[in-house]
Amino acid sequence: MNKLDLWFDSKQFTTAFVAATGDSTSAGKKTKPVDTARLEFCDFGEPKTLLQRALHRAQQIAPAAQIAVTVREENRERWEPALWFIRPERRFVSDNRITSPLTTAAALLSIAADSVSHVVTILPARCYVADEWILSAALYRLRAILPTIPEGVGTLGMIDIDEGVDEDYLVPSRARAGPAVLVQGMARQPVRWVATHLRQHGAMVASGILMGYAGRFASHILKHRPTLTSALTMVPRAGDENRLSVDTYRAMPRSSMRSLRWWPPMFPQRAFPVYRCGWKGLHTARAVARISASCLPAIGSILQHQMEPESQRATARMVEPVDFDRANFECDAYDVSSNLGRGQPSLV
Repeated sequence: MNKLDLWFDSKQFTTAFVAATGDSTSAGKKTKPVDTARLEFCDFGEPKTLLQRALHRAQQIAPAAQIAVTVREENRERWEPALWFIRPERRFVSDNRITSPLTTAAALLSIAADSVSHVVTILPARCYVADEWILSAALYRLRAILPTIPEGVGTLGMIDIDEGVDEDYLVPSRARAGPAVLVQGMARQPVRWVATHLRQHGAMVASGILMGYAGRFASHILKHRPTLTSALTMVPRAGDENRLSVDTYRAMPRSSMRSLRWWPPMFPQRAFPVYRCGWKGLHTARAVARISASCLPAIGSILQHQMEPESQRATARMVEPVDFDRANFECDAYDVSSNLGRGQPSLV
């Protein structure tokens, strides 16, 4: 891609990491979750599935040789055709739900083993984005300001007119230096009135997208999963793929197999506000039902046929962002100086 030179300097290269297992940076669910075992393979009336769209975002960030993907063996017939351009050694495959959380840590450690200065971008596949151009521009801006972030890790905080359903919220601190804000903590799927209160005081919807230096991610894994780190650095390969089998880690403590927390305060980071990209986290059945009702009709219907030219224009628009200066135009207007007050909900 002719824009990749914007992402590199002489000492670093960017690695994109697509999480298609649902166990990357999600904060977990407080409400009854939807069965999302195959959600990333749904298209919601679009020409591409959620996984294909996530892979497209990754290709805008890094060459195919530097894209890693976490997947589950049970869904191989669904993801394998889409990953034809991903090298087998860049695929981290879990054989069941128990080892699924380990694929993220294994992929990050493999990247850090190459160089701790590599820039890693984690892109969740289970999300819906209405405006891909805005998201692409925001990712570009986050990469540009990453060297100025003291924590070495940044995320995207989503701000839309639509309140969203069952989303996690990043609660910013009052202090702000530069375009990114320090995240104080996360509120996991708060009830509606609490979510409204948080939004009024500057909270942003958590995207689950993370961008940072590989060494920061590896240090977090080493600190909170020291007994597992050595085992994950020697993941066995089958057919050149990295396979994480439950039999290999059966002797490990159950606590070591749980998903790591990739959000504050355990994992310090700053958030770059993104306006009106139409982000949906799809954490629960209610959230999925809402976005399904608002999507285009199924392909083959009369209305879908009439709207195909518009869909094609939207697809062409997301192929390659050109003018990234637009990413700046609302950033300076964002204000999070309001205090959350004494009645703020507990954070995790």
